[in-house]
Amino acid sequence: MCDASAVSVFSKENVVNLGLFILRLSVGVNVVCLHGWERVRHYSDRVGSFPDPLGMGPRHSLMFAVAAEFVGGILVTLGLAGRLAALLLAFSMGVTFYSGEAGLPWRQREATLLYLAASLAILMLGCGRWALDSVVWKRFRRGGGAAPARK
Repeated sequence: MCDASAVSVFSKENVVNLGLFILRLSVGVNVVCLHGWERVRHYSDRVGSFPDPLGMGPRHSLMFAVAAEFVGGILVTLGLAGRLAALLLAFSMGVTFYSGEAGLPWRQREATLLYLAASLAILMLGCGRWALDSVVWKRFRRGGGAAPARK
């Protein structure tokens, strides 16, 4: 007989970490590839005509969008500074949803709303154990991994 408690692969912790990993990977890769990379590639073409919903100027608004969607997407994917990156991404998607796409039909706003919801979930839940954050911070908790100084 197979004892279910002996199999740790399907533990609640592993399932939650797998779910967070899949969420981070799908959101981060899609945001980078479908949105952020296009903003980086066509930066000089769009810098003068980019929408300015926050009154920062088109150049600064585009810089923020690139930071949130390209850099933030990469960081969310890797799970490095994941909550901060998810905050940037959620803010960017919220601004886009409520101001940039305000007059569009709901169906055309669907992807932005899904990215917003996923970013908020990552912000609230964290990146999970299978993220670079857990490796980096574990090392800092142990004192940075360096040998102790000798007297």
